[in-house]
Amino acid sequence: MNKKELAQVLKRAADLMEVLGEGEFRVLAYRRAARALEASEEPLEALAARGFRGIRGIGASLAALLREIYETGEFPYLEDLEGRLPPGAIELFSVPGLGPKKIRLLVEEGISDLESLAEAAAEGRLSALPGFGKKTEAKLREAVAFVLQSARRVLLPEAMAVAEVLREDLEGAGVRVALAGSLRRGLETVGGVDLVAEGDADAVRSALGEHAECQGDGVVEGQLGGLPVRVFLSNRERFGTTLVVATGSRAYVKALGPLPQAEDEAAVFAALGRDFPPPFLREPEHIGLAPPERFLQVADLRGLIHVHTTYSDGAETLASMAAWARDAGYRYMVVTDHSQTAAYAGGLTVADLERQWEEIAALNERLAPFRILRGIESDILRDGSLDYPDEVLAQFEVVIGSLHALLGLSQAEQTERLLQALENPFLSILGHPSGRLLLRREGARVDWDAVLQKAAEARVIVELNASPQRLDLDWRLALRYRDRLWFSIGPDAHTKEMLSFVDLGVLMANKAMIPPDRIVNTWESSDLLDFIAKRRAASA
Repeated sequence: MNKKELAQVLKRAADLMEVLGEGEFRVLAYRRAARALEASEEPLEALAARGFRGIRGIGASLAALLREIYETGEFPYLEDLEGRLPPGAIELFSVPGLGPKKIRLLVEEGISDLESLAEAAAEGRLSALPGFGKKTEAKLREAVAFVLQSARRVLLPEAMAVAEVLREDLEGAGVRVALAGSLRRGLETVGGVDLVAEGDADAVRSALGEHAECQGDGVVEGQLGGLPVRVFLSNRERFGTTLVVATGSRAYVKALGPLPQAEDEAAVFAALGRDFPPPFLREPEHIGLAPPERFLQVADLRGLIHVHTTYSDGAETLASMAAWARDAGYRYMVVTDHSQTAAYAGGLTVADLERQWEEIAALNERLAPFRILRGIESDILRDGSLDYPDEVLAQFEVVIGSLHALLGLSQAEQTERLLQALENPFLSILGHPSGRLLLRREGARVDWDAVLQKAAEARVIVELNASPQRLDLDWRLALRYRDRLWFSIGPDAHTKEMLSFVDLGVLMANKAMIPPDRIVNTWESSDLLDFIAKRRAASA
């Protein structure tokens, strides 16, 4: 557990207390303590060693509670709060635009799950409630429809964790098994886990134990972690053919034509007179396209771009993140904490920036030849301008511009907003361009051809945000512009553990068939800075 996660526990408890009417003072105390944790620059281990005492905003009782949570990893009171809510009410927190106050009102009106919320919105009953109105009702109608559509899907890493449990069970029982389906192809969200197993149904059912629920023709089905599971049965002689079909996609397999029976996939494709395609290139969008000469590897990345620290809303200090990046073999790191408009994320004032820049200079001396580049994740404001005046923007070595607010603007307004941002000479990278949060909210409505074509002309780098909640720019759009744009892979890391998100970024870059030299993380820091300097000079 890190500071950010510990603070989230307190915030969640405060939200649930507010819904249940547990007392305003206690709610405020929990939220104040959460902010104090996030603002503290001390490592979590140091705070825990002194029992969380002496932190402004955290009283004696909450200090004792935090110590207990840290030491045990448990918070029984939070479980109690969750248990006192009506079944399904917690799902209401997943709907954008619904906070604790509104959820409390909904629950009091008997609207206590997603289905009843969707029904109330469709019937026009929400607009009659205090604090809602017609516009709020219309937005909630769209938002809850999106959440319901996404409810039975999970993010790629979550599905992979489920698949690994099943694979270990099967292999432990001596069953040959391979990952299949959309999970093997590396889709951003997954609705189920597919595997191919060599063996009979009894052996597979026995290995899966309680996870197996039923058996069909050539398949054993079950459920784990709320996800449907399908294990396709095969024998040795046709294992490769079964794996090709079970991996999909359906359109890709259909385009292959009749498949020969073979023990492994390589033999299937050899018999078809084709080179072996990586599973991540088996989508309908890949049919008929020639892959790049070579695929990007994590080892090709020289720099980490898009990293947050305790200067804004990160959970680790600048020194800690830099040391991790250096020890992991990276040659440089671009620190990009939030800009001043993002007060919700501890956005940096000019005084904060000066303090950070002093620390960067000192760390660069100590960590050389490793280098930290002065960066910022600047909010793109409504009119397309960037946070901070030009004289401040000019002092950053790298500027990521991102959408964090006003995602509900019309397509015309949003497109113009991004086009204006691309005109700014100080914009280096367009960060998580759509602003989407997978399974939680759709991204901005934008004329992407207009924006991406403009980015190519203006030589603005486009981010492949590697956070599993974002994976933005969508790989399908990146595929269309793979030879016209320059891309960066950004872990959007707020903890040391999140720096490993670059693995997902590499997967998405390969799914988009982007040539490795078009990924700026593969460049030396001097090459990246030269590219940015030339753009500034040409745009000035």
